[in-house]
Amino acid sequence: MADTAMGEVFKLRCELAGHEQDVRGVASCEDGRLVSCSRDTTVRTWTPTGSTTFESAVLMGHEHFVSCVAVMPPSPSLPSGAILSGGNDRTISGQCVVAPVVNVWVEGNLAASLKGHTLTVCGLSSDKAGRVYSASWDKTAMVWDLSSMSSVGKLEGHEQAVWSVLPLEDGGLVTASADKTCKLWRDGKCVHTYVGHTDCVRSLALFPGVGFVSCGNDGSVRLWAVSGECLLAKQISDNFLYCVAVLPTMEVAASGEDKTCKIVRDGDVVATLQHPGSVWSVACTPEGDIVTGCADGVTRVFTRDAGRAADAEAVQVYEARLASQTTSSQQIGGVDLATLPGEEALLEAGKKDGATIIIKKGGKAHVYSWNAGEHKWDALGTVADGPGEGGGGGKTLF
Repeated sequence: MADTAMGEVFKLRCELAGHEQDVRGVASCEDGRLVSCSRDTTVRTWTPTGSTTFESAVLMGHEHFVSCVAVMPPSPSLPSGAILSGGNDRTISGQCVVAPVVNVWVEGNLAASLKGHTLTVCGLSSDKAGRVYSASWDKTAMVWDLSSMSSVGKLEGHEQAVWSVLPLEDGGLVTASADKTCKLWRDGKCVHTYVGHTDCVRSLALFPGVGFVSCGNDGSVRLWAVSGECLLAKQISDNFLYCVAVLPTMEVAASGEDKTCKIVRDGDVVATLQHPGSVWSVACTPEGDIVTGCADGVTRVFTRDAGRAADAEAVQVYEARLASQTTSSQQIGGVDLATLPGEEALLEAGKKDGATIIIKKGGKAHVYSWNAGEHKWDALGTVADGPGEGGGGGKTLF
């Protein structure tokens, strides 16, 4: 929950619990439904039943982890649209036991399982013409025609895993890769390579009328013109950024390993949404709400609309989850309890939204984050020795 330059505050709308493991992907439908996928092998749809309540339905069909999800709008081949989900492969002793697939769900039923990738499908997107695009750890992106439920193209050229694929307004495609580059494709051929990120590029989002946004393991968000120029590069985290989305207000939401989703406007971080674990994915609803998928297995929705904000009891539960975290001293460079300030340090306002401070209270080190929207310090938990919990994970690069 945080302030913006216009005085608008993002507040918790609801927490959607149901998944048994990390929520790895989230998406939003035009009709108000939300979609999430998880390492628990399921996809869930969430249908609103009130301003802060949703009813869940489970889509079962994957045999292994589900790593990404997308919504395809109605098209000539599928008038009712579709939900798309991408699965991990499962390989044991060099043998593929479970093949990676792109599952196509129509009106709650599994309509097709598209096979062609040899490793995990980690990114999905679609266009209004009814084509589906998938990105994979096998270093390729594939193009699928849903009228025939078959592959009609493969994009090869990246040196490492392809994490994301994005159709552009002019008919081109952009891919993002662990080889630190993005590539522009036209008619199946690479016509430009975007260079600037210093680590794996994890996610792409369309920035209408301008180009696209990327984020990656280097902790930066970049705005690109399709022609190739990097229009903006902003370092917003010292940790991996996993996913990026663009709000209707043209603000950028980026989520990552530091357990936050940050909102960037004109190059400045104007809001920081705290979570109990790494935030694997973020999406935006048509009305401007933010949807996140977290390592604690919960899908969360944040809103600026006071009429859709959670009640005090739900906010209290959310804040208690944040305060109960244990932060690893390794994550913050080690902590010397004797040198920490006391609770009096919380009397001074933070320098910016999301700024953190560590204080000594009750013989323990406590972490707080500045909430500019409500002009207060939010408790994030205590500091402990050793690796942290809550889904930070090691920095493994695929």
